[in-house]
Amino acid sequence: MSFVDFLANEHADFALALAREAGAVLAEAFRAADLVAENKEAGTGGFDPVTAADRAAEELLRARIAERYPAHGIIGEEFGSEKEDAEFVWVLDPIDGTRSFLCGLPTWTTLIALLHEGRPVLGLVHQPLIPFSVIGDGGSCWHVFGEGRGDARRARVGGTTRLEEALAGTTLPGLYDTARKRAFLEAMMARARHVHFDADAMFYALVASGRMDVAFDTGLARHDAAVIAPIISGAGGVFTDWHGNESPQGGDVISSATPVLHEQVLALARETGAVA
Repeated sequence: MSFVDFLANEHADFALALAREAGAVLAEAFRAADLVAENKEAGTGGFDPVTAADRAAEELLRARIAERYPAHGIIGEEFGSEKEDAEFVWVLDPIDGTRSFLCGLPTWTTLIALLHEGRPVLGLVHQPLIPFSVIGDGGSCWHVFGEGRGDARRARVGGTTRLEEALAGTTLPGLYDTARKRAFLEAMMARARHVHFDADAMFYALVASGRMDVAFDTGLARHDAAVIAPIISGAGGVFTDWHGNESPQGGDVISSATPVLHEQVLALARETGAVA
């Protein structure tokens, strides 16, 4: 299959155009000198930032979907759900990695997924500053640099089979908020060649592209999991929860390049007591 054939799927073609349009808005906001964030967890001691750019991008995404597919549902990070029981439902996270966005780091992305009867059938991770997109439908996955059809290549996971040789990534060490979870994180840091932090969904895109070998998280949001599943499976990788159950809806998840490597990570989760 060529990338042209892949984009014959009107939903894939639309999702890529959608992400790029929102990305242009976000790239302009990213460069602004007066970026201001609100804390959605104000008063709790936590920090979950949201900016006007998050909201503006999601409003744009919702408007375009309503114009093109008025019968489709939408689940959005900032504005909630509508028609969630529709046959097709779009899942949106305009800025995944808002902390990175605030700090001026280009590791944030826009996430778009499409559910058909509740099952993720399309996932897209887009970074407009580079620019690149990773888009998969469960059967194939593509890494696209540039605009238009760009420089599109089949995205395939790497062949690493030993955890000691693996490049791994997870969001924030502070999210590992129990002794058992911290033990798992520390064991991963001790065993893997390298564990990198705080690039959110980009880690999963890089596993799909063969640049990294493992991405893992605790407390992953539902909308993030919906994007990741068709990308990782389309690239030939493995995506489960920490127990090894396939098709996780979020929560504690692991994605690996190969089944052999994946089993080593799952075994580490069991050995450290991270799973009962």
